[in-house]
Amino acid sequence: MPSTDLMNALVVSRVAFRIDYGQETSGQSGGQILVKDLRSPLWSMEADCTTLTLQQLRVVRALIGGLGGSRGSFYAWDPAAQFPAADPDGSILGANNVQINSLGADNTSLSLRGLPPGYILTIGDMLAFDFSVSHRALHQVVSASAVANGAGVTPVFQIHPPLRQGVALSLPVTLKRAAAEMRLVPGSFAPSVDGMIATAPIKAIQVV
Repeated sequence: MPSTDLMNALVVSRVAFRIDYGQETSGQSGGQILVKDLRSPLWSMEADCTTLTLQQLRVVRALIGGLGGSRGSFYAWDPAAQFPAADPDGSILGANNVQINSLGADNTSLSLRGLPPGYILTIGDMLAFDFSVSHRALHQVVSASAVANGAGVTPVFQIHPPLRQGVALSLPVTLKRAAAEMRLVPGSFAPSVDGMIATAPIKAIQVV
């Protein structure tokens, strides 16, 4: 089973957490650019850990070894977007049981329930949920804001990437450290040591 152990062990100094759209482009003589989707979008992470102690490196190296390198998977979140912007430590949300309340017909929108009254989601916030037995979805809020009403239900708001087949109502939703299931890109983990400080670059890609 994937876990957050590796993500918790990383001491990240620089990170690029973004979507790889899997698109092919071709330029036309008139200046137009044609875009073709070759597959569904996948989240990716490139992280530099440049201030690890030797003990921290030992832990990271052991956890990656336990994964079998790129064979196993782990849960990873964007260190720059660990909590909703209006709830920067997650304390307002607390232990609320957030669920999908409705799904938009456009496949790029939904609403949530189970939030504290007046809870605010804003553009750039992350949310995750498990669907179709063992698949993890990670989405980002695109709408400017979505405010829960007195019953803890938000209006329908836009997200990206599009929802995948198998998403259903009432699925539990994570808003705090919303994570994607990822696998290390082979050969990307290349630790080095200078005196008592270790450096460990890591690249990972979403598993769906």
